[in-house]
Amino acid sequence: MNHKPNALPTIGLIGLGNLGNPMAVSALTNGYKMVVHSLNKSEATNLIALGATWVDTPAEVGASSDVVITVLPTPKHVREIMIGNGGVLEKMKRDTTFIDMSTSSVDIANEIKTLADPRGIAVLEAPVSFLAKAPIGASRTSASLQIFVGGSKEKFDQHLPLFRSLGGLPEQIYYAGTNGAGYGIKVLLNLLWFIHAAGTAEILAIGSKLGLDLRVIQKALCASPTQSNFLQYDINSVFEAGNYDDGFTIDLVCKDIQLGLALAEKTGIKVEVAKVVEQLHLRALAEFGAKSGEMSVVKLYEQAAGTLFRD
Repeated sequence: MNHKPNALPTIGLIGLGNLGNPMAVSALTNGYKMVVHSLNKSEATNLIALGATWVDTPAEVGASSDVVITVLPTPKHVREIMIGNGGVLEKMKRDTTFIDMSTSSVDIANEIKTLADPRGIAVLEAPVSFLAKAPIGASRTSASLQIFVGGSKEKFDQHLPLFRSLGGLPEQIYYAGTNGAGYGIKVLLNLLWFIHAAGTAEILAIGSKLGLDLRVIQKALCASPTQSNFLQYDINSVFEAGNYDDGFTIDLVCKDIQLGLALAEKTGIKVEVAKVVEQLHLRALAEFGAKSGEMSVVKLYEQAAGTLFRD
C-alpha cells in the first residue's frame, strides 16, 4: 500500500471494457500504479505492457489498492463484485476509498456504503459520459470524459487529481452533491440522450419519406434551437458507415432507461415521454438482439421509412 506523503495512490480497477480500459491507460500514462482485473485477462494485455499488475480475483484488487474503482455493466455486477462473491470490500483496508464509475443504482450504492462506513472506507460514485466532438460530416473520432461525483466534498477534493488523470476534462468534473447525486445526474443525462435518439430518428424518417436531403436537415436543425449533441455528432456514424455503436449495446440502453424510470417513480412525476421511448428501445431490443448498437432505435425508423439513412 502507498502511504508516503504526497505519493500517488495505488489504483485498483475492476472492469476493463470500452470505458475502463482507456481510463486505465490514461491513469497509467499519468504515473499511477495500477492493479487490474476483468472478466477476460486479454482485456488487460495493453495495460500490463504499460506497467499495470494483473491479479486473478477481484478480492486481490481490494487487498492491494488505496483506491478501488469499478467500471461494470449493471448495478447487480457492482453489488456482486463489492459485497457478494467478489468480496472486494471485505479485503479493503481502513482509510481507503471505493469509487464506482458505472451507471448504477442508488439503492445498491447505499447498501455498499452501509457496510463500508463502519470499516472506515470512503465511498464515492463517479459515473462518466463521453463527450463526442466532431464536425458535421466527420466521423466520431475523439472523446473526453464528463465525470459526475457524488459523496463527501472532502473526498471529491482529495481525488480530483485522479479524476483528471482518468481522462476527465477539468471543466467537466462536477461535484454533484452527497452520495447518489452523481448517479442521478448520469441517469437523467442518459435518459435525455435516448429521448433525443428516438426523436431525431423519427424526424429523419419523416424527412426521408418527404424526399428531403438528410444532411441539409441536419445542418438546418443544428443551426436552430433544436440542436443537440446527438443530432450534431452521434448520428454521423449512422450516416457515414451504418454504425449504430455496438460499443454500448441496446440491452444496456434498456437497463439505463429503466434506472431512469425507477428514479422518476420516486419523485411522483409521470414520465410519459420516457415511457414511450422505453417501448421504442424495447422494440429495437426484440427486433435486433441484445448486443446490437445503442442507436438501434434508428434502425426501427429506417425500416419505417423503407430506406437507410446514409450519405
